[in-house]
Amino acid sequence: MQGMVWKICIGCIAFFALTAPVYANESKADVHLIRFSGDKEHTRIVIETREKLDYRLFSLAQNGLRLVLDMPVVRWKAEEGNAAVLTGIGKGYGVVRGYRFGQYSPTTSRLVFDLEEAMEVKKDFVLPPSSENATYRLVLDLQKTDPIRFASEAGFREPFTPRPIQAAYHVPDTTGVAIPSRKGRVSIRQKAKKVIMIDPGHGGKDPGAIGKKQREKNVNLRAAKALKKRLESSGKYTVRLTRATDVYVPLVDRVKRARRVRADLLISLHSDSTANAKARGASIYTRIEWAGRRTKKEIMRGDRSIIGVDIASARPGVDDILLNLSQRQTQNESAIIAEILAARLARIGPMLPNSHRDKNLFVLLAPDVPSVLIEMGFLSNRHDEANLGSDRYLRKLMGAVGDSVDAYFKQSARLHAAR
Repeated sequence: MQGMVWKICIGCIAFFALTAPVYANESKADVHLIRFSGDKEHTRIVIETREKLDYRLFSLAQNGLRLVLDMPVVRWKAEEGNAAVLTGIGKGYGVVRGYRFGQYSPTTSRLVFDLEEAMEVKKDFVLPPSSENATYRLVLDLQKTDPIRFASEAGFREPFTPRPIQAAYHVPDTTGVAIPSRKGRVSIRQKAKKVIMIDPGHGGKDPGAIGKKQREKNVNLRAAKALKKRLESSGKYTVRLTRATDVYVPLVDRVKRARRVRADLLISLHSDSTANAKARGASIYTRIEWAGRRTKKEIMRGDRSIIGVDIASARPGVDDILLNLSQRQTQNESAIIAEILAARLARIGPMLPNSHRDKNLFVLLAPDVPSVLIEMGFLSNRHDEANLGSDRYLRKLMGAVGDSVDAYFKQSARLHAAR
């Protein structure tokens, strides 16, 4: 039976009950009107009802974003005429594309709002009848939220059991345009300091590129320590290294270490090499696509959470939604830091043409940690090798990376505040 209900709901709630009777001659509707106000950041929904009703809210993330409201069986006022009906559709407003209502079970009516973006119900309350309005008004204040959080909390609920409705708020119902303050937004990550994971490429038995005087593993470690010192001096960050000595660390362990400390950013440092001795300049890489199933399984082994959400215990289908949403968000944030780096590193030394590049490098594949890989220059070029062998140049280069990190988090804070 549950499997059947699942299929019906996934198929756009199918439509609720095709055999449900329509009270064509009944003039008393339980739900009189649904109205909207606000915008796509904050939308208010007001549902006018004849009596105070029990209700329950939940959200769905599969096959489109939806907000669902269950209540005892009610009759709805038709858009035309005075007839009361059990099923129908309506136009939306703001972030709500449209809505559908109908009798979902012998004891339950269901109202479904189709959403353009992830929204959370910041407030839900009931206003009693007043001198200006003869109906009860169920008010839902929607506020834009993180899509990952939305997906993690979404899913079908057990059959509806009526609960006492919240106590009525004795406040004036102005024009329905009063909407919640943006200050109430909940942050998924709340840490005193941002956590930065620095990954010096190669190490131990893996020397990396070999120049005439320098080995990549040593250059990368010296640069990582210089960057760590620069970032810690600001007092803004907690900085970790995937390796602090000349040891070999497997790629999958580097990614796992970043995820284990819930890093806000992973910076992998490398030095390049090529047969063309004239090639020189730095470049920045971000990943372009998610890895295959085997790689994903390796990265997620031992830690099946996405930004604090345990996807192993998520409802069926939600785990893939969480991974896809997190991947998309992480990729966008990685691109932002890469563009900032490209501009600032160009002030210090030469850059390759199209210096921001995409590649499926393993160390960049954490689904929930924005990650960039910096190729600092070519050990196969005598000018770049000389620069990378200079502690003074590395401090200058890592100073530019540190400035980029500052700018990235400042920009990120502004974007989150604007939401």
